[in-house]
Formats: sequence, structure tokens, C-alpha cells
Amino acid sequence: MTTAKALLQKFLITIVIAILVACGAPISDQQQSSTERPNVLLILADDLGFSDLGVYGSEIPTPNIDALAKSGALLTNFYANATCAPSRAMLLSGMDSHAVGFGFNPIAAQRLPVLRGQPGYSGRWPSHIGSFVENFTAAGYYSVMTGKWHQGNTEEATPYARGFEKAFYLEQGGASHFSDAAGQTSAAPFATYYEDNNLVESLPEDFYSTQFYVDKLIDYIGQREQEATKPFFAYLSFTAPHWPLQVPEEWRDRFQGMYDEGWELIRNQRIESAKELGLIPEAAEIPSFPSAIGSWSNLSLEERAREARRMELYAAMISYLDSEVGRLIDYLKATDQYDDTLIVFLSDNGPEGNDIENGLADNREWLPSNFDQSFENMGKANSYVALSRGWAHVSAGPLSQYKSFLGEGGVRVPAIISYPKSIRPNSRMSSLTSIMDIAPTLMTFANVPMIQDYSMHGRSAADALSEPNLAKRGRDNLAMETYGNKAIWENDWKLLWSWETKKWELFNLQQDPGETNDLSMLYPARVESMVQLFSEFAEENEVVVLDSEVGYARYADQITSFN
Repeated sequence: MTTAKALLQKFLITIVIAILVACGAPISDQQQSSTERPNVLLILADDLGFSDLGVYGSEIPTPNIDALAKSGALLTNFYANATCAPSRAMLLSGMDSHAVGFGFNPIAAQRLPVLRGQPGYSGRWPSHIGSFVENFTAAGYYSVMTGKWHQGNTEEATPYARGFEKAFYLEQGGASHFSDAAGQTSAAPFATYYEDNNLVESLPEDFYSTQFYVDKLIDYIGQREQEATKPFFAYLSFTAPHWPLQVPEEWRDRFQGMYDEGWELIRNQRIESAKELGLIPEAAEIPSFPSAIGSWSNLSLEERAREARRMELYAAMISYLDSEVGRLIDYLKATDQYDDTLIVFLSDNGPEGNDIENGLADNREWLPSNFDQSFENMGKANSYVALSRGWAHVSAGPLSQYKSFLGEGGVRVPAIISYPKSIRPNSRMSSLTSIMDIAPTLMTFANVPMIQDYSMHGRSAADALSEPNLAKRGRDNLAMETYGNKAIWENDWKLLWSWETKKWELFNLQQDPGETNDLSMLYPARVESMVQLFSEFAEENEVVVLDSEVGYARYADQITSFN
């Protein structure tokens, strides 16, 4: 472009902006020149529960993530899917998980003959649907990722096929956090990592997932300096605090003794903090612990020590993750990129409370034969420890159930969006929001057009985040199905199928976030209309409505109760 033409274009833009200002029209970042588009940093934690961050009422110190919330918006009514791969499919596509073949984690779907050949459970995205990252890359963004992928292993399913230019990633859903790369089951005893489309033959001796992912992401962002005018899109997909619970040596004993008094006391403290923070009503009734767990006082001294150690390691993983988020933010500030970066932090589902050590695959036999499961080795390399059911209810705080279930504790997760140029600091958004909504929201803030030929199920929340007092409510409803569990949300109401009572149960979540008071008998017309909404959702997304609950690693009492 000649200098004269450039000056003319600049003059015309100035005139247009002046006219808009004179007419009282707002000039948002989304409406400004593409050269002023924000960098985008999307951070995803793995199996982090609703009450696990300080800003949501936890005793675990998370000052860096809490500071993000203070600089932007805390989402208090945000929903992911109930399990890893479906959530990631929804996040990256802006679609319901069934619409992209991830109704279940693919391995779980393969064990059910009724789901074989069903497109909603194939583990393969339809050819016409792409990730929203492809739109960012097409719009001139430098798109990179590090961490857990869990979206397939075929050539068309890699991060590179989904729009990323650089990626270091774990192909599977979990692994040892250390350099041994031990897998999750005997069927997949070793995890696989890739970079530049090449299999990583070995990991550095000092590898620890949380730190290494941040190191790599900083390296990738640093490589952008040669194209300084190009904004970046960075996806940081942690595997923490997903099992196995493992922590670097210097962090392993940071919370020693903190959980010796047991899960009842810690959960009560978190619930009181949540009430003080205004996250739940003062009068809200809290769901009781399942009777099969028993009370802390009934455990032997040896059982208490081992249980407390689980939670110490889990807390250390979260606190360490927070410190690494802080290190990444410090890097952005030191390189003068922080003020121009929109940052999203969220979790992919609720906390893991299933019987991983004894009920997943053949772990009951495989783990003792291949790992050092002694108390002294817990949290180290070559240990395989998972969070137990009692602590999962602590992680979910005032909410019911946990990962793989559609009770609030399995799907309602922490979420934070910070961008002071457009989002008011210390704000909250309580409207119903889904992980599907992240894609269109980020595209709106970044002024990135849709180049793909499909309409996302997700809806942009940019207006609600930018003008919380003026914006309309978020989405009116949301439906989910996974492992035979099904639910529908409509404004303040939720309809949840109970495998124990074999009927739909209705809850007012505004008053009863713990889902303790079934109102279905009082509002039969509402139940009927919400069942119809679920039926429409199931038909549209090729959901197979199962006649039993088929989740993984269930405890004996659950199997008896559900079936």
C-alpha cells in the first residue's frame, strides 16, 4: 500500500470512529482494527472441582488464579461435561459432544455393543466440523498448544489438523506426571507424547508435566517475537490434578497435617466459605456424604493417614499448578504482553471420585505388580494414587456427585475470564454458561470470523461479560448425556434422571444447589416440558438413550443401587 493510500485509509477510519462516538455508539475492542486484537491464553485444568480454588472457598492457596478472577469475571454457573474427552471436544468445537462423536470417552464407548457404529460415540469428528482454533489461525493468529490432547490419534485428529502451528502434547487422557510416562491401565501401560508431529522418544529426566507444559508454551510464545505484530492464541492443557497424584519432591510435604481431621471438617469449612463469598445461599441444604463412605472417625489410624496423604498430594498439585500459572503470567508481564492478553481459566469436569485403584480395568491386580503403592512412596514417581470418594465430595464442596455423573459436582466447575480492556474487574457472571460457549465468546472478543460451514451450538457470552448489568441472561437451557446419565437445565431449574429412583427429579438450583429437594411432584408441567427439551436435544445430536448406568470404576454400592 502506498503512503498516500495508507494516510487516506487512516483518515477515513478516524472520521468513522468520530461519527460513532458522536452518536453515542460504544467502540469495543471487538469493533476495533484487527491489529488491536487481543492475544488469547486458554488454560484448562484437569479434574479440578468447584471448590478447589481460593476464590471459590478453598483452603488451598491459589493466589495467582485468584488474582485472575479479581482482574476479570468469576463465572459461578459454568458447566463443562462430566468427563475429559467429551469436554475437550465441546471446548474445541463449540458443539455438543455427541455432535462430534464424543458422547463418552471413546474407550468407554467401545465396550458397549449398542454404541458401536453410532456416530455420536465414534470418537471421530465429522469431516465438516473443525476446531474454533482453525478460525483464529486463518485470521492471522499464531496458534500453539501444550499439554493433554485426548481427541484421537489419527492424522486428521491431531492438534496440527485442528489449527495449531506448534504443539507438544500427550495423546491419551492421563499418565504419570514424571519422565517414566507410565500409562493408566495395563492395556495402555505407556503414554505417548508428540511434538512437531513426531513421537517424543524420551522425556527429560527432570520432566514434570505442569512445569514442562509451561516451559514449552513460553518457548513457543517467545518464538513469535520474529512476528511481533501477530497476536497469539495459546492453549495450555494441564494434566493436573488428574490422577495419578504426583508432586515434585520440594512440594510433596507442603500440606502435611492439613487434612488429618478428615473430609467432614474440611468440607464444612469450604461450604461456610462459599456462603460467605455469596456462591451459595446461606440457607442452602448440603447433600450428605454417601453412607457407604462411612465417617472419618470410623477409619483406622492407618486408613486415616493414607486418606489424608491423598488430599495433601492433591492440594499440592493444585497449588503447584497455580504457581506455574503465576510464572506464565509473570513472563507475559515481563515481555509487555499481559495487558493485551485475554485469559481464560477453567476445568474440564468435576473431581475424580470413582474407584480408580480397584475398579478401573484390571487395576486391582496391575497396580500392585507394577507400582510401589507403599505409604512412603505416595506421590513419587512409580506410585499410582487417586483421589478417593470422600475427598471428591470435599472438592465438589456444596454440590452433589463428582466426575462422570451429571450431578452438579460432576459438571459445574470453576471458570474465570480476565481481559480488563473489556471485562470489568471483580465482576461475576451467574447466567447459565457452557464450555461450548467459550469458542464463540473468544471469537467475538478477538473479532475472528467463522470460516467453517456449520453453526456452533455454543453462544457468545462476550456481551454479558462486557456489560453484566445491561446484558440479557445467557443461554436459556442446556442438556447433557453421558454414561447413561442425563440432565437438562433451564434457567434456574434442573431436571436430572436418577438411577436410584428410576425417575426424573426436579431441582431449583438457585435455592438448592446441592440437589437435595426433589420438586417433580409439585411441578409436573415443568417436568413434562423439560423432558420434551431433552428429547429434542437427544434427537438432534444422535444420543443413544440407554436403559442403564454404564459409568466406569463404580463402587459396589453404586452398582447395586443403579442397576
